[in-house]
Amino acid sequence: MKAEDFLEHCWQVGHWVNWDKSVDDFMAGDPQAQVRGIATTWLATNARLREAAGKGLNFVISHEGAFYPTYAGSELGKRHHAEKRGLVEELGLTLMRCHDTWDRMPEVGIPDAWAAWLGFPTEARPVESFYKVCLVEGRTVEQLAREVLEKVRPLGQDRIEVMGDPEKRVSRMAVGTGAATRLDEMAALGADVILATDDGIQTTSSGLWSWDLGIPVLVISHATSELPGMQAMVGYLRKHFPGVPVEYLAGEFPRRIIA
Repeated sequence: MKAEDFLEHCWQVGHWVNWDKSVDDFMAGDPQAQVRGIATTWLATNARLREAAGKGLNFVISHEGAFYPTYAGSELGKRHHAEKRGLVEELGLTLMRCHDTWDRMPEVGIPDAWAAWLGFPTEARPVESFYKVCLVEGRTVEQLAREVLEKVRPLGQDRIEVMGDPEKRVSRMAVGTGAATRLDEMAALGADVILATDDGIQTTSSGLWSWDLGIPVLVISHATSELPGMQAMVGYLRKHFPGVPVEYLAGEFPRRIIA
């Protein structure tokens, strides 16, 4: 297997992706490199790159980008990008981003793997949708929040925020992932409670919306919602590229609560 074989596989199966604008591509290294092993991870930090190399996994697939443009024009941004590319070359790695394909991949992709991790009964998700509906009948918002919190602790999430009435009883929870948690689109699914992410909402407008419309919103980390999908990628790769070692690298959780 060459690293480019996986991108070609994504082109074949990802009919929901606009390939003219997709970010799914190689970020550094040689796409034609022979793959000795694959590492999947949410964020390709320098520590994860070194871990992959130490385990003999020379093809790293990250969900998020390693060269975000936010600071690209600054001296710090230029230094970071140059050092990162140098590290990838030094370690002999090939680094690819798989975001758009995995954001809506059926069953093992980000939204379905996230809903499966939560463990509630669900409704089927159309492939074009970023959202899943979980059936949570009989719970108050606070009870639901505590259940979700216990589910996400193993992922590194140690708190959950609640907007709206914690005593309200709810039955349909719309679940989103990453930065794709538009409250209006999720409410349109018939949801009476929403599980959103910190990168997918704005605290002021979302809080106002939640209270005024009476639809409570639970908020967890962007990373939390996407880690199960990157874990599920391991089994998918083993199935479609048999004989190639594949391992999920957990990595650093972006935020910790110190109380």
